[in-house]
Amino acid sequence: MPSRAEMRVRLEQVLRGMVIATLAVMLWQSLSAGGYSGGQRLSARGVSGALAKWSALAKAPSGIHVQLDSVPSRLERSWLGALAGAGSSVTWSGDLPPVMVDAQPVASPVGGTNVLVASPSGSSVEMSDDIGVIDTVRAKNAGAALALTSIAGNLTARVKNSVASTVPRDSVILHKVLVIGDAGWESKFVAAALEEEGWKVDAFIRVAPGTDVTQGSAAVIDTSRYSAVIALDGAALPYATRIIEFAQTGGGVVLAPPAASLGAMGPLRAGSIGRPTSEARAIRAGGSVSLATLAITPVTSLRSDALPLEKRAGSVTIAARRIGAGRALQLGYDETWRWRMGGGEGAVRDHRAWWTGLVSRVAYPPRVAIGTTATSTDDAPMIGLFAAIGPGTPASAMSNLSGKRSDLMAWLFVLLALGLIGEVASRRLRGSL
Repeated sequence: MPSRAEMRVRLEQVLRGMVIATLAVMLWQSLSAGGYSGGQRLSARGVSGALAKWSALAKAPSGIHVQLDSVPSRLERSWLGALAGAGSSVTWSGDLPPVMVDAQPVASPVGGTNVLVASPSGSSVEMSDDIGVIDTVRAKNAGAALALTSIAGNLTARVKNSVASTVPRDSVILHKVLVIGDAGWESKFVAAALEEEGWKVDAFIRVAPGTDVTQGSAAVIDTSRYSAVIALDGAALPYATRIIEFAQTGGGVVLAPPAASLGAMGPLRAGSIGRPTSEARAIRAGGSVSLATLAITPVTSLRSDALPLEKRAGSVTIAARRIGAGRALQLGYDETWRWRMGGGEGAVRDHRAWWTGLVSRVAYPPRVAIGTTATSTDDAPMIGLFAAIGPGTPASAMSNLSGKRSDLMAWLFVLLALGLIGEVASRRLRGSL
């Protein structure tokens, strides 16, 4: 019968063996699991094949982890969501920059599309359509904007490996623009600029107190007849109440400085009327006039709901605000006709484009859905991924986890080595005794 000392030695050997076996099993699990316990790991490339294989199993996998280098397609996201709904724990990791894209028609006779992209500030956004790359822009303030004259098929925004796509889904119906002002160069050339761009223009021109000349067909000021109203000066005073009602029901209004100074236009103003600058800047001997040299009456003390759109040397030159369902722009630029008449080459074109751009910002354009032959789009893929299987883990965090796993493995090796050394030393000690 073994002695008490021999039994103690055997017990120590059994316990040491159990410790060594446990450490070995833990090490094997760490190596074989690939950093994710109880799940499966795959690349975004070939996701569809893996999903089909898992879906054919009699029982859904208990855990699935996907390492992504690009956002899965709509079908793949829906499939992952279905697996999660079937009981699998589905997670993902990867450094995928979020990107969203939207395309809206421009309210202008020349057409065009305004494209808005949401992406991380400083990221490079590549815009393309079905023909090829259109432009590459740098995102600022969490996004970028482009004005495109035409698009062929789908419009795609790419930020690294994240891709969002969309297509214009409607067009706009444009009504006339009403210009109200005194007889003079400003009213003449504002109406001419808009007509040259393709707008249909009606005008109420005051030639003397109580005497107006009408261009086009005189009509009630409402959104069924006009997309926008441009009030240039005091000639708009008799129409102030109707212009305010027009804005509140969805119409667009542009106020030049003389019109904005009218007390009756107060509900439309974005801010107060500043002190006019000297015209000396606009009339330089031997020099041409440009938008940057026009005299201005700055928009000051902006209302809380107003937004400054343009500035010159710290002074607001264009501000906007919503009025009910409509929009109003308050201008700080005086006598823009000087730019058209006294500008250099291209001044007429630039003056025309500037005025139509102002009207496009505020115009009331009823929308009409258009048919499209473009393929299916994915305008917010990251939102779709979050909705399907939730937020993921950044690749950097996974790298840290991998580093911690490596440290754990190293400690396991050390403990295993110490256990073996202790066993050998114990046996030698017993042999020497």
